[in-house]
Amino acid sequence: MDTAKAKVNARGRSRIAQGQAWIFRQEILAGPEVDARTTGPSIVEVQDERGRPLAIATWASESPIALRILEPREKTGALPKLVDWVRPRFATALHRRQTLRLNRDAYRVVHGESDGIPGLVVDRYADAAVVQTTSVAMNANRVALASLAEELLGVRLVVARDDGSARDFEGLPREALILRGQGDTRVVYRLGDNQLETDLLADSKTGGFLDQADNHALVANLTPNNARCLDAFTAHGGFALALARKGGDVLATDEEDRAVARATANATRNGLSNLTVRKANAFDLLRTLESQHEQFDVVVLDPPALAKRKGGDTSALRAYHELFLRGLRLTRPDGLAVFCSCSGRVTREMFDQVVADATRDSGRQAQILLRLGAGMDHPERVGLSETGHLKCWILRVM
Repeated sequence: MDTAKAKVNARGRSRIAQGQAWIFRQEILAGPEVDARTTGPSIVEVQDERGRPLAIATWASESPIALRILEPREKTGALPKLVDWVRPRFATALHRRQTLRLNRDAYRVVHGESDGIPGLVVDRYADAAVVQTTSVAMNANRVALASLAEELLGVRLVVARDDGSARDFEGLPREALILRGQGDTRVVYRLGDNQLETDLLADSKTGGFLDQADNHALVANLTPNNARCLDAFTAHGGFALALARKGGDVLATDEEDRAVARATANATRNGLSNLTVRKANAFDLLRTLESQHEQFDVVVLDPPALAKRKGGDTSALRAYHELFLRGLRLTRPDGLAVFCSCSGRVTREMFDQVVADATRDSGRQAQILLRLGAGMDHPERVGLSETGHLKCWILRVM
């Protein structure tokens, strides 16, 4: 059978030479009319205008991202099966995580383009795993990839959490289902000294907020013993649980009943009676606490993604400003304010500006101690900012 081929224009050729991960539809001169969602190929040989081989890549016949580069290629030859190509790279990504010596049994194993496996995310939660596919090719090979995860990770269950907005970009349906194994989709996993429970089919993201796990521990390490702490938007209670280990009084809030019940159960599971979880809208709560002249040693504001459009949007930036202004005013002098954004639409530069504006308008002064991103198991690929969505700024409030 002939090798499937796609030809790129001069701009596409230049981007491949520069090591870019994605080739867009407008950079394609010719390619298969169909892709792996029907009878077409998962992998194609990428050629320049003269038919000279440049690389191999996954192919999408309709997506704005037509090619996701797998590796350079200088000679024409048989194309590998996608799962066979993924296998050694999956094993390498797993080994890299193991060398990080993470103090937890839940972590990202494969981080898509950052690990050189475009369109595939794999998270481990103790004895279970979650697979996300964000390209047509990876989606078409999802069951085989789940079997690979089951084999290499030795887990009892592999779940697909293909219900995020990235699927819309590829024209793929949103869905969540069990791919391999059986049994309860609720999993208890460990982050440092704390155990958390999540439902891999029903809870947020892939089940938990693993991208913040390193930041939970770091903020707790910076917090003095017996501090009074506030964790708004607590979700699973990640920051609150870590802070409560320091022995102080911790208030965690969320406006979703499911999140309040989950965080409360996690506090009980870990014997943290100094952690109180309340249902509250964070915007209303912060205004009320400020009117009552409440003060905290640590204030953590980690809202869900507020900006849905590229470059952020005015209403989202105003919302961040409102939250951070209130958070600063609620922080005692020499206390810590931890401000986060998980929206990829808000750049680091934009986030810096929002924090600066909120600090000015709050009437307080602050030092930025750390500008953090996602944990070490979520590495960002240089030159592809989309692989580094999280911002977590730690401020010392004056």
